Amino acid sequence: MKKITLLLLLLLSITGWSQTYKFHTLEDLGPNIEIAISKGCAHTISTTTRDVNLNQSFKLEVGKIYKSDLVLGSISGSNYYRVLRAENYYLDKGSDIDEPAPFELIPDLCNALSWKYIRPILLGSTLEQAQSNYCANLTANTTRERVNVKTQKPLNIGEVYFMDFGKGANYYLITGASIEAGDSEYQIDPTNSNTIFSLATLNCPKPDLQANAVDCGSATMTTGTTFTAVYSLKNIGGRAFSPSHCLIYFSKGNSTLSADDILIKDITIDPLNPNEIKYGTPSITIPANISGGIYYAIMQLVNSEETNTSNNIVSSTSSFIINQITTPAGKPDLVIDPTNTIIFSNCFDCSAALSDLGSKRHTINNQSGIINLQSITIKNTGSAASVPSTLQFYLSSDGVLDSADIKSTASAISIGAINPGGSISVSKSIFSSDFGGLTVTGNRNILISVDDSKTNAESNENNNVTPIPVTFVNPFARTAQTSSDTQEVPQPYSINVYNFDGQKVLTKEVNSKEEEDKSLDTLKTGIYIIKSKGETRKVLKK
Repeated sequence: MKKITLLLLLLLSITGWSQTYKFHTLEDLGPNIEIAISKGCAHTISTTTRDVNLNQSFKLEVGKIYKSDLVLGSISGSNYYRVLRAENYYLDKGSDIDEPAPFELIPDLCNALSWKYIRPILLGSTLEQAQSNYCANLTANTTRERVNVKTQKPLNIGEVYFMDFGKGANYYLITGASIEAGDSEYQIDPTNSNTIFSLATLNCPKPDLQANAVDCGSATMTTGTTFTAVYSLKNIGGRAFSPSHCLIYFSKGNSTLSADDILIKDITIDPLNPNEIKYGTPSITIPANISGGIYYAIMQLVNSEETNTSNNIVSSTSSFIINQITTPAGKPDLVIDPTNTIIFSNCFDCSAALSDLGSKRHTINNQSGIINLQSITIKNTGSAASVPSTLQFYLSSDGVLDSADIKSTASAISIGAINPGGSISVSKSIFSSDFGGLTVTGNRNILISVDDSKTNAESNENNNVTPIPVTFVNPFARTAQTSSDTQEVPQPYSINVYNFDGQKVLTKEVNSKEEEDKSLDTLKTGIYIIKSKGETRKVLKK
């Protein structure tokens, strides 16, 4: 009887003891904030995980980042940890920590106060010099300094700061910025109240866009026809800092822009310098639902900075005729076929077929990244043939196409007519710079918009947009060292080069990243993956 009582007490004791432990899997992000940002935000340094049973009454929140010594009274120092798994029970693996140290929640690691890398270039020592150079798109020299600045958020490329990081107080244009600390020659700590460091506001003359000409020819065309238009414009004012839009309308019966004219093309124009002239030859498809008659082309220029709009509109000097063709009974319905839409990116565990992506997200380097849409398949699930149309791409935060989304600056893809039940496949490489040159981080959606030109009257107009979930990753913004930067002798190391199908095409010993890129000279044009010294990167061989 005594033995049974003792065994029962022992079992109760073990049960009570195990219920006080919480199992956690922790991702070790390193001992200081700079390393933690490199590991947890920029993902340029690999991480390790640690399984622990914490003797405490609460779980840590999965996905959150904490700073802790782990063991109370430890003299080894604190580390940053991201919680990957948390359970309310004990698991017989990892370490048992009977007296856990406190866990300090880090609410926003990526914007925590830390050393971050910038590449400033001198504009001038006075406000007048800086403003003159900045407004003319010039700099005082071509030296891109290497500086670490202690701040919460990275500085924005294109901003101007008045600062002294060791070369006197001057105005500098930020030409490169990273969330991480870099290999710098100088450091500046704006948290010190005696430091000279402030954002400068420079006032430049406003741009003045002048519409010079637009021409669609004088031939007779039918609905669904695709042709090439021509336009030209000039900035006769100050430097433009925001993109402009060139809007091309079809105006029936006259050459005056009015509310009932039809917008045919919206072309994004990169910021223009003073006296810069821009020519364009856009491809235009005449909408299927436009009525027949005599038309003029009208171009309107739009820029958010401009104050003089009196010279922003010009019409074609000659008219052209559009003949309406009768469409057969029924309507087309164009959709993206996700099963036969094949995508490759830096995400090596993502399925190539868009339909099999699941909860994964393709990744793209937000400085010079690329994702390859090897095959985009467009199906016509309707009951009538479609007329030629276009495929366009947008950057969206929510996966729904609306006015807040950013249209790709790359040319739209022309799509030929598709018979009912038929399909067409096209390919496209999308660069991170295609969306207005913006530097984007975090989760977004790249939208594929079929029949973006709205040339088809479809049976279903609500299934033309298909999202590709992507994550924009900030790369490690360090430049290669020159002989004047360091006295260290480079040590040779091996690289492996793979093509986009995952086949190894080259193994070579090199001494630098320049030699890594040079090794591709013997290979044909294409996209390659270089694996070296724990780093994997994608390179476009032209």
